Amino acid sequence: MKKTISIFLSIIMLFGLTLTGCAADNTNSDTNNTEIILQINNPNMTVNGTEKPIDEDGTAPVIVNNRTLLPVRAVAEEMGGTVQWNGDTKTVTLSYNEYEIKLVIDDNTAYLNGTAQILDTAPAIINERTMLPIRFIAESFKFNVS
Repeated sequence: MKKTISIFLSIIMLFGLTLTGCAADNTNSDTNNTEIILQINNPNMTVNGTEKPIDEDGTAPVIVNNRTLLPVRAVAEEMGGTVQWNGDTKTVTLSYNEYEIKLVIDDNTAYLNGTAQILDTAPAIINERTMLPIRFIAESFKFNVS
């Protein structure tokens, strides 16, 4: 029962509060007050009150090793960031303002502005989609996560 409650609270803490979902508010700048709400196993996200698909394939956030992974491109772009994928090295580079994160599929080491950070759960490819640990990314970009 405690494990179930912990998982549930982790989901809620991911990006804000909504039924069983989550949201992130950007407090990094006064001009960008984006709120993104996600739900585990729901292929849609709500951005500032408007529901839209996370991607065209219907991919939804999942829990792996008690961490939330999701196809991050649409979410990062809604945050105002950019995402680059290198298929040869299986490296994802996310940029937002002065922050840059580099992650490699199946590697627990991420690089935030060149400094190594150890992740609890490595990025993975699930159902042919690149799934990344959203909490680490959002907090590294200075979004409030709850």
